[in-house]
Amino acid sequence: MQLPRMSCCGTDWVGVDRAHLCRRTGGCGHVFDDAQLWDAHRPAGVCMDPRSVGLVQTTNGIWLRTPNLAPNRSRPAATKNSPIARLTPKR
Repeated sequence: MQLPRMSCCGTDWVGVDRAHLCRRTGGCGHVFDDAQLWDAHRPAGVCMDPRSVGLVQTTNGIWLRTPNLAPNRSRPAATKNSPIARLTPKR
């Protein structure tokens, strides 16, 4: 099975589950691993630096959860009040 290759705003990515906020529509141009991360970087409807909500960028420009916030971690490192905390599944 071949995954679709996408390109926009000078960034290329693979897969349909990625979430991109296009510069042509006033967005930041970043590509996120999923829609939850896309939402997390816009808590007030304005793009924030993805690092400020605890995300890390891959070498090809995709923003991801840090390994300590990955869904399978038994004790998430995020505090209850951090913007990324709502992305970590409740146990």
